[in-house]
Amino acid sequence: MPYVELSDGLPLSYEDHGTGRPVVLLHGWTMNSGFWAGNVPALSADHRVIAPDFRGHGKSGKTPEGHSIPQYARDVRELLKALDAEDATLVGWSMGTAVILSYVRQFGCDGLRSAVFVDQSPRFLDGPDWDFALMGGYSATDLAVFAQTVRHARPLAIKPFIEACFAKLPPAENVDAAYAETTQTPTEAALDVWMDMAHADFRGVLPEVRVPTLLIYGEQSKIFPGDLAGHLADALPDAQVERFAESGHVPFVEEQGRFDTVVTDFLRR
Repeated sequence: MPYVELSDGLPLSYEDHGTGRPVVLLHGWTMNSGFWAGNVPALSADHRVIAPDFRGHGKSGKTPEGHSIPQYARDVRELLKALDAEDATLVGWSMGTAVILSYVRQFGCDGLRSAVFVDQSPRFLDGPDWDFALMGGYSATDLAVFAQTVRHARPLAIKPFIEACFAKLPPAENVDAAYAETTQTPTEAALDVWMDMAHADFRGVLPEVRVPTLLIYGEQSKIFPGDLAGHLADALPDAQVERFAESGHVPFVEEQGRFDTVVTDFLRR
């Protein structure tokens, strides 16, 4: 895989397929660009598809510094400039959507043509004025327990999380394979960015996303249950909602064909 050397010297690995307007696929927490492999052929038929590994993830450089959502967003901006990929559509799955929102908070919509959010909430922690927390209710105690389990018994935290991403329980061998991919992210790096994301609140950024935005949300999501898509559509200036009835947190896997068609149609809009 090629890489871009970022301004702090870190090598950021990425895949680059097809030609045309750029589409940048941003993966979820402790995942990597390989999770988009099934979608790249269809999306790259008419577009240039770029799929990076965030720092500390996949084949990108491992460093103890910089594991925050704002830094990941700055890395994406450097990547766009280095690859001459302005006027891009950013497609964010889970943590990838948080990175998009942080990008907009820092840089506005400069360099962006549109955005796609895939099953992510702008706020993880619960509260008296918030109905769309992680898992339907994520307290500071839940966060502390999860972090300690990741640190001291990582498989016991991550494997159930992977299972919960799907509408139907996946085979154990698939869970094991996905977990193996997540171990490319060092535990401390994973925890740093998780804690940063968990304490973030991007609700105030939503009105600033002034580009067309496609919302793809699984109706059987255990990670973000409820009509989060409807809430986001009301808060965003220009949003289109596509609900995936047979999907949980990973509609691009669970309903791959429909996902590819919906995103391709949106890109042609």
